[in-house]
Amino acid sequence: MARRLVACGMAFVCSIQFAAPAFAAARRLPDGTRIAVRTMEPISSASVKDNDPVSFAVLEDVIVDGEVVIKQGTPVRGTIVDAEAKRRMGRAGKLQYTVNETKAVDRSMIRLRAIQDRRGESNVTSTTVTTVAVGVFVPVAAPFFLLRKGQDIVVPEGTRIDTFVDGDHVIGTEAERPAPQVVTIAAVAPVPPAAPATARAALTNADVVALQKAGIGEDVILAKIAASPCAFRTDAPDMVTLKKAGVTDRVIAAMVAAR
Repeated sequence: MARRLVACGMAFVCSIQFAAPAFAAARRLPDGTRIAVRTMEPISSASVKDNDPVSFAVLEDVIVDGEVVIKQGTPVRGTIVDAEAKRRMGRAGKLQYTVNETKAVDRSMIRLRAIQDRRGESNVTSTTVTTVAVGVFVPVAAPFFLLRKGQDIVVPEGTRIDTFVDGDHVIGTEAERPAPQVVTIAAVAPVPPAAPATARAALTNADVVALQKAGIGEDVILAKIAASPCAFRTDAPDMVTLKKAGVTDRVIAAMVAAR
């Protein structure tokens, strides 16, 4: 009886040891790592306002110890910090925006830091000189010269921006995952396997169009894409169909990156 108890106890310990889940290899992404991104749409000081979201995408795979930790095309989020259109009296527009965060291959959030501060060409000096000179000879004409404006800031689509990782991050990868170990112990009755979790259906083009037509906001659709398995079709005809259905450029870009 004592021997049987000892044997059952050993079998229980072994079952606990080998039932532990296998974890993926981890990679450390250090603070200050450079990540090149590009703008996904033109940004103009004439059309944006403070706190507007800005869309970017990772330009190239980020690799640590031979493993990809951030994939090319991954969406990147930014924010308009200060925007002002060109004004009268020759004063130029200004535009300041930050690059805030992206996602790693294990879907963990990666904080980024980068601030772009741009100012347009100002005509303040020339406007002042012209106004004074014309005002001396033709006083009535002076107010019309005050209407002269400076230049707005326009950042073209596809502009490259170098950002940097903010703080250290540990990222799980699919490489070097140890093979599961199977142990058969005759002394222990087999335990019926747990019912497998129901797999989530992959998000498709039709799903995105349905969300768009239902009036779901752009940010909510982007979050759904980022959190779901995807099976998008993003060939040229498919993108034209999506555009005709009212899907925004930011959502289409996220679909291309998630494919």
